Amino acid sequence: MRNAARDTRRRSAAAPPAEAAPAGVMFLHPSGKRAKRVKAGFAWDLFLFSGALGVPLFLRGLTGWGAAVLALWVVDLALGRLAPGLGRLAGQVGLFASFLALQLYLGWAGNALTARAYRARGWTPEHSRDPAVRRTLERWGVSEGR
Repeated sequence: MRNAARDTRRRSAAAPPAEAAPAGVMFLHPSGKRAKRVKAGFAWDLFLFSGALGVPLFLRGLTGWGAAVLALWVVDLALGRLAPGLGRLAGQVGLFASFLALQLYLGWAGNALTARAYRARGWTPEHSRDPAVRRTLERWGVSEGR
């Protein structure tokens, strides 16, 4: 019993508790009337649904990435109509790999891309003086604003 209490005291004195990373960063519209939260971490909505004609990308303001998904769909449709037998199969495998790679990338980098897009359109991060928010913004490559 005494050893457990001593170990607890050692652990608490050894290192201060680390600051928790924020669940997300709130961005305020230049008008001040709207706010949107960008989560920190993996963007599951982009990973799972960006292949649906890029709709989540367009909703987040990532029009270039949405256009890239639409372009892949156009290539997929053209390949299905124009390519003969074995060439079609090879093309479909290549397109599947392209879609999968793009969706994985968007899952990992999608929230950072969204934060940069908001910042480029004049949105400002709320609580940018908070060290945890500042670290998240730095990791995303977003300037703090305010």
